[in-house]
Amino acid sequence: MRESKTPRVLAAVFIGLLFGAYKHFQQVKVLAAGREAYLADQSLYFDKITKTHSTGFMLIAGVILAVVAVALYEGISLGFSKLIRPVEVEE
Repeated sequence: MRESKTPRVLAAVFIGLLFGAYKHFQQVKVLAAGREAYLADQSLYFDKITKTHSTGFMLIAGVILAVVAVALYEGISLGFSKLIRPVEVEE
């Protein structure tokens, strides 16, 4: 029996929708605050990353973020595969 690809596609679409909604509401919040608040926030962010930026820290954070993203994707895919059973075709 071959595994269906539908749950993996649905998991990718679901994560994309969640990320898109998050970015949209984040941008709406920034737009509501105005240009001056945005520029002040970006200035603070720049000051923060110039103090804490290091190659080792960024590599470790990138690996942790990748592991969390893959685990989330696989978990959602597993959930969809439990809901959607593969269609068995007789040959």
